[in-house]
Amino acid sequence: MTTGFLVVGIVATLVALLALVFDGVFDAFDIDLPGDGSVSVLAVTGGLGAFGWSGVALESLADLPPWATVLISLCVGVVIAAGCAWLTTVLRAQSTPDGAGTVAGLAGVTGVMDTAAVPGTPGVVRVLYAGSPRTLTAHVTIDVAAGALVTVTDVVSPDVVRVTPEQA
Repeated sequence: MTTGFLVVGIVATLVALLALVFDGVFDAFDIDLPGDGSVSVLAVTGGLGAFGWSGVALESLADLPPWATVLISLCVGVVIAAGCAWLTTVLRAQSTPDGAGTVAGLAGVTGVMDTAAVPGTPGVVRVLYAGSPRTLTAHVTIDVAAGALVTVTDVVSPDVVRVTPEQA
């Protein structure tokens, strides 16, 4: 029976690792539940892994009858799977809303010119984008020196913005 628990534990762990390393590869297998719940592949593999590994541990550490080992391992697996499913639901509910952190939301953001820009010759501006600094091509209507503070007035494309100098 130990071999069965071991196989379940190893296979579940390998599938979970693949799902983590190749993010989204198993998303098609997620099960949507009524309401706002879902059961992800990671929740299922977490439960199966807990079942397999707890079965191996119980068989090697305790002298229990086989039915008790299976029952205890099943309970551990269900608790872990339920916890993973709950955590997945909570994390998905806290995900970034649609449109948040998009480049279109950069209008009005202050940045610093990395290179000078003159009308007709773009420069490079550094802004804070989704919590990280990002450099974009900046078009201007008046000369702006490198190091000047600027405000993004318009987003032309994901990599191009229009800026004006900050008023001192």
